[in-house]
Amino acid sequence: MVTMVVPMDYVRACLSSNLKIRRAMMGISQEDLAELAGISSGYIANIETGRSFPSTKVLLKLSQAFKIEHWKLLVDPQKDEIAYTKEEISQIFDQAKSYVLGELPNSYLPPRKLLNDEERTRQG
Repeated sequence: MVTMVVPMDYVRACLSSNLKIRRAMMGISQEDLAELAGISSGYIANIETGRSFPSTKVLLKLSQAFKIEHWKLLVDPQKDEIAYTKEEISQIFDQAKSYVLGELPNSYLPPRKLLNDEERTRQG
């Protein structure tokens, strides 16, 4: 018996990519998304691999977990016309900033503050 591999259809591929991209933007795992959406992590994995396609109810739960409109999960992420809201851009920026800078120690002083303190010490 020959098993035929059926490629993911376009809408499933868009949804799969959007889930992965948005999870990465939020820095959350499949388990975290499943908890936020109130569904199983195995189901998230099946959606992301194209083995399952969610009902409208689950699609709404996923969009609520991401705090976005539901249709954004179905838009082709490779298209140039995709628009992000101001809040989404802010969230992306904040996550990138925390990823790059990591957690700064409580005793961290910005370089400008350090320079001003050194100048005052020299002048005083």
